[in-house]
Amino acid sequence: MGKAKHSLLLLAAFVLSIGLAFQALPVYAGESYGSHYAGGNEDFMAGALPPAGTNIYINYLVYEDIGSLKNNVGGTATYGVRPNGLSLNTGIQVLVNAARFVRVTKIKVLGGDLVLHVIVPFGEVHASNAVVLPANLGTAYAPGFPASAFSLGDIEWGAGIAWHHSPTLHSVFAVDVVAPTGGYQASPVSGTGSRAFVVNPADLGRNYWSIDPLYAFTYLGDKNSPLPGFEFSAKMMYWINTVNTATSYISGQEFSADYLVGYHINKELAFGANGFILYQTTKDKQFGQTAFDPLTGLQTGVLGREFSVGPAMTYEIPHGCLTFKFQHDVSVANRPQADKFWLKWIYAW
Repeated sequence: MGKAKHSLLLLAAFVLSIGLAFQALPVYAGESYGSHYAGGNEDFMAGALPPAGTNIYINYLVYEDIGSLKNNVGGTATYGVRPNGLSLNTGIQVLVNAARFVRVTKIKVLGGDLVLHVIVPFGEVHASNAVVLPANLGTAYAPGFPASAFSLGDIEWGAGIAWHHSPTLHSVFAVDVVAPTGGYQASPVSGTGSRAFVVNPADLGRNYWSIDPLYAFTYLGDKNSPLPGFEFSAKMMYWINTVNTATSYISGQEFSADYLVGYHINKELAFGANGFILYQTTKDKQFGQTAFDPLTGLQTGVLGREFSVGPAMTYEIPHGCLTFKFQHDVSVANRPQADKFWLKWIYAW
């Protein structure tokens, strides 16, 4: 009986130490492993908008299945530094629907059409992340996990200029702003002097503002071009983030791009390869210093990297089109590795 009690006490102490260690980190896997942009949102005709005077509704429905977190060098993340780090059981499912309204005005600016738009996202998140204990002792959840929530996301709006340079080449320049309107909860951990926080990992909101200057283009070859029917489209963005006032955390600046290479079989049907590229250009900071990795405790600045690719198909319907696409994260660092399934509906009038 004494040995049994002793074993139970050791197990309880070990599990408690894991939980306290998680709490001692500045921020747990929220800001350091995410950003305002899901990635891979745009695809066919990303830089080609309809003529002036057109209204557009775009509905993005995306299911994201996250099976692991990736560390600073792109390997599977562990709690603690390898080779002594403990494995993680990560399972996060995200279902988001974003409604976007676009107005291509008849106002001319620099030879193009003034464009206004707003995006309102909402969705549901189920998040689980647990440390695998040694000696077959099971798992221990980090503070805040598991968690589920249905919430409004951070609303994005902006203005830009759309050009039609030729029958085959089109582009858009815009500046977007993301406001912290979404659900967000962060609680300081007692005894840490408000320097460590437990956040709700199921909230869609990020509690800071972002500014996003962007440029998108589309080349679609016609019968007189060297590549008839072929399309090359991309949307390139540069994300500048402000401070999260709840945690004193500033997510680093990021360059990201959606891309598509496709072929239009006819006027109704097109196929292609699409994906997302992200390269974080500046380190995360917290309390005025380089941020700590939330899992290893190392002061790395948590620079994110991501490259995804997958098939895409679009089919023209009255007043718009339906697009189906899949994206798999091929290379990731300091971010979740995920598969994304998209259904996008565009309606113009």
